[in-house]
Amino acid sequence: MMESCARAGQEYAVHAESLGFYRQQRLILADVNLSIPRGQRWVLFGPNGIGKSTLVSMMAMRMFPNVGHMEVLGSRTVGGGDLQKHRSRIALASASFGREISPIEDPLNVVMGVMRGQFGNEWREHTPEEYERAMAIMERFGIDYLAGKTMAKLSEGERTRVLICRALLADADLLILDEPTTGLDLGGRELIMRELGGVGTADDDRTIVIVTHQLEEIPAGFDHIALMGRIDRERYDDYCERHPQIYSTLEGNPLPGSMVFTGALEDGLTEDRLGALFGLDLEIRRIGTRWTARRKADR
Repeated sequence: MMESCARAGQEYAVHAESLGFYRQQRLILADVNLSIPRGQRWVLFGPNGIGKSTLVSMMAMRMFPNVGHMEVLGSRTVGGGDLQKHRSRIALASASFGREISPIEDPLNVVMGVMRGQFGNEWREHTPEEYERAMAIMERFGIDYLAGKTMAKLSEGERTRVLICRALLADADLLILDEPTTGLDLGGRELIMRELGGVGTADDDRTIVIVTHQLEEIPAGFDHIALMGRIDRERYDDYCERHPQIYSTLEGNPLPGSMVFTGALEDGLTEDRLGALFGLDLEIRRIGTRWTARRKADR
């Protein structure tokens, strides 16, 4: 088993087998199986509270499964070892990561800091070239005016764009954007969608994962999807029986999240699948490179 996982780790950016995570008697994820080949563009999609951000934290090696197995870029996600070295190959933009940043930090330094960390020396001075690259990407995302301010004074949408700029500037093999349009108005969202569409269609070998619960926020170029939903009771009971170390209860807790579909984007975004996921009778449409959903009763 370990030999086959090692082979998968050489081929896949993310490889999870029977993964689970529980905390305080609640099983949050159960029987998650996911393989993302290197170089592909994936969407991690599902309702709020289903465990997407928990799974993303494991992909970024900031949390670790306590059931099952996961490898990221060929390295098993367990505590210990040279975590900083492994994390340097992963760029993450998420609200939880943003909360780790000092409120008095200059947004420009936040963006440039990802380049400083790449060289294993977080105390060295920035070069003029790094300053120019950081200012250029901040200008692309309409936030160059934030240079010299502090993170504490930024709106939620501004913080989101700072974190996206930081992630895109990283020389990373795996790029993870968790809810990249959080806090943005319509204009800000469309700017992000345009830029991420360019990233998605770019001819490079990065693996990119975008996390969302909105069809309208899937950029161009992302052609694979992992749908997350509640595991059914039969699978839940079987999973707990196979993993007796799990200490959890359903009393007062929902069924944990799991994968309900992985594969091509168009095969995943069907009215039947999404209707079952959200408990609605939905009409799904694709207009150009963008997707929309609405209740059929609203027509």
